[in-house]
Amino acid sequence: MMAEKNQKNDGMIQIDGAAIRQAREDQSLTQLYVAKMVGVTTDTISRWENNRYPTIKRPNAEKLAEALEVPLDQILWQEEEVPQPQTRSWGLSRRWLIVVLSLCLLVVGLTVWLWPQPPIVAERVLPSYAAPGAVFPVQLRFSSGTIRGVVREQLPQGWRFVSSVPLPDSVDEETGLVRWIVQLEDQPLTIYYLVQVDPQAKLTTMMRFNGELVAHTASQRSRFELIGADQLVIQHIHWADLNADLMIDDDEMLDASYLSENMPGMALDLDAVEAMWIEDHYYWDTQMQRFQPGSQAVLPAQKTSAP
Repeated sequence: MMAEKNQKNDGMIQIDGAAIRQAREDQSLTQLYVAKMVGVTTDTISRWENNRYPTIKRPNAEKLAEALEVPLDQILWQEEEVPQPQTRSWGLSRRWLIVVLSLCLLVVGLTVWLWPQPPIVAERVLPSYAAPGAVFPVQLRFSSGTIRGVVREQLPQGWRFVSSVPLPDSVDEETGLVRWIVQLEDQPLTIYYLVQVDPQAKLTTMMRFNGELVAHTASQRSRFELIGADQLVIQHIHWADLNADLMIDDDEMLDASYLSENMPGMALDLDAVEAMWIEDHYYWDTQMQRFQPGSQAVLPAQKTSAP
């Protein structure tokens, strides 16, 4: 019954984010490893684990189960059978009926008065890779009820904050701590910022970001750690190349264009991304220490003559 239900909706099936996270942690796997095995970004893995994408394509679900080394059914949403209520005649008198209705109204009033605030969601979106000395974008996304708070983002040591929308309220260039004072309303809020990798960063090393939202409400002060992606790998791969195939495809170009529209006046260098998109391929120029559109040229010293 459940398999038939999950095969509906044109190959889309419903997944269980908690089960996915538990399976990954049981295997001591990183989000980056699972993302590379499935062929998606770490942001997508994070959204699957936090039920932000509750339904996915069956082929992706099968790849995900294979990467986690578990049966597919283990990461699917399991629907519980809800027992049907049994009808029963209470034969209440009018007086008892009034008492019951009064108690119901009291319970409803207390529920409304004590109803909790909407959950606070604070997440970070990072590319999977970044090159030494490169500048790339980061997104911090928030949604909740009406609260006031401070966003604290700790950059890796030696990295440089470039700019952001909105502008930060505090930047400590020595420690790499950046802070924003935010007023969260019913509408979601996104902070976009640019950061430059330490030019001396070593290839294949994994760098980690740390951040939190310190929220103030009328009754309490709470801290919420930023979920989502928190690490990336230093490699000669452009930040817009989400699947690390040394190509900027149409979908990746659209994502970069969308980011550029939301980061007005910031040096995102969309022209360079467009040039690599037009040429299909790109490569890392070791002499210029930057990405170049096209395939890497073969130097004369590298050519071999025919026998």
